[in-house]
Amino acid sequence: MDKFRDKTRDNLYDNLINLGVDCKLAKRKIVEEKLFNSWYQRSLGIIEINENTPVKYINILKKDGGKDNPPRWWHYFAVPSEKIRSKEDLLDIQTTRKKNFPIFGKVKEIIWKPNSFGKSLAEIFKNDNEINNLAFEIGDIRVQSLHDNFSGYAIEIEPKGRKIGSRGSLNLTINHWNTINKMAHLCLGTG
Repeated sequence: MDKFRDKTRDNLYDNLINLGVDCKLAKRKIVEEKLFNSWYQRSLGIIEINENTPVKYINILKKDGGKDNPPRWWHYFAVPSEKIRSKEDLLDIQTTRKKNFPIFGKVKEIIWKPNSFGKSLAEIFKNDNEINNLAFEIGDIRVQSLHDNFSGYAIEIEPKGRKIGSRGSLNLTINHWNTINKMAHLCLGTG
């Protein structure tokens, strides 16, 4: 049965351990698995981060593929905050990867699309080479402030340009990890 289980969470965990990140695989069916878990997705589980970083855990979600669409994965880097933003000032910033040729071309530009509350933070992201390189190298990024059951921010990464066989796994470098945490620090500074 383990042969058919999606190992995206295990692969990211091994990747983080190899980078020297102190983390562990959390028990299944915990409340954190519900972060951004819609009816069409399922959580592959949580990776808890045991370091003094703003990212405290990672929730990996998967949408199974169908006849005409491949499976998709999303990695949510959870950044708790004691500052509570109201629902009315929801921060939301998304990237668009502009290619030199539609669908198959190389990414030539990252465009940061904020809502009205995310404009200043999006401008900081846009002017930071490390953050732009992160989006170029690993995929689409979305940053949102969260309310209700989780107060803080989520940095969502949907891997793009996956090589055949790599599935939905992120293969982070230490620079990627540090840049994700840099984004998290910037989010916490916007409160």
